[in-house]
Amino acid sequence: MKSWNLADENQKRMYSDAIPKQCRMLLDASCVILPLFRQKTDLLRPKDLSALNAFASIWCCIENIFLAATAEHYACALRIPLGDEQEYARQAMNFPAEYVMPCFIAIGKPAGNAIYHIQNEHDLTERVHLNG
Repeated sequence: MKSWNLADENQKRMYSDAIPKQCRMLLDASCVILPLFRQKTDLLRPKDLSALNAFASIWCCIENIFLAATAEHYACALRIPLGDEQEYARQAMNFPAEYVMPCFIAIGKPAGNAIYHIQNEHDLTERVHLNG
């Protein structure tokens, strides 16, 4: 976290709490989902906007998974792979090289002792600007 140069104290506390929890939630989850999409071109150098359709679509699917699980009173956690985690998952699950795993999803019953951190409130009129 030190290399992230976080200045906001609330944000530092959230990340200090969240990152170890993400790992623990994945290990303790009732269900772990590895969403995959086939990406034929480099995501960072798409030949056109259509080349990003699969990437955009998978995030819509992930959102729907979260909404459906929440509606059934389950808790969800998302972790974007860091370092070689995606390659490790690829080898463990044997999915082809042209498939990308954007995240790990953990689903399970919410912890009774969950901690909810304070989030900074922002005035939208100070953050959202039109033509300006």
